[in-house]
Amino acid sequence: MRLRYSSKQLEKECTDEKEMKRKRGPLAGKLRLRVNALEEARSFDDLRLLDPQGKWHQLMADRAGQWAGRLSPNWRLVVEEAGADDVSVLVIEIEDYH
Repeated sequence: MRLRYSSKQLEKECTDEKEMKRKRGPLAGKLRLRVNALEEARSFDDLRLLDPQGKWHQLMADRAGQWAGRLSPNWRLVVEEAGADDVSVLVIEIEDYH
């Protein structure tokens, strides 16, 4: 899938190894794995097969239409489909929404 980001800062955190380690510390390794899985996948269903440890799942209620990948017991990488015609994903945030 093609990745887009909700902000330049988030893009830098997800693509620049030095920034990722500086801002996300112990989450950096898992964040790199989740981003790589998103880049390799062709659909959200592929994510479950490519990255089973990410425990990708659809969100509900006020977050309907969004997906989350596990970075730690509490932290998640939240994404949503950015376009139906081409396979692109909008990376929304890294959040502890629990």
